[in-house]
Amino acid sequence: QDVKPVTIAVGNYTAIFIPAVIVLLFTDFFSKSTFENPEFKMAMVYITILSFFGTAMAKILFNKLVHLSTPVFASSVTYVMPVVALMWGYIDGEGFSFLQGIASLIILLGVYLSHKRKP
Repeated sequence: QDVKPVTIAVGNYTAIFIPAVIVLLFTDFFSKSTFENPEFKMAMVYITILSFFGTAMAKILFNKLVHLSTPVFASSVTYVMPVVALMWGYIDGEGFSFLQGIASLIILLGVYLSHKRKP
């Protein structure tokens, strides 16, 4: 409760940084052809925007929500995230198959079971 949401987010991303660099080292990301690609600069701009607004800010806001609310209310966000993701996918024109629906139900069942009170 005493740790600030920004501190939690920084800790998460610091832990992810080293494995991410290792993955980039074992791919051709640092090759000359990658940096000479005419679309590289704009791709990096889009990745930066997505990582800041879509990931970092969302993580900070989520941690703030957990900090301000009860654990039960904060855990309800876990149920809402897949629904929001499905809506964004639908708006973007992505398809949704029967198999994906079954997989989504299995994931939601797992979330439900993990939050279910033990007798």
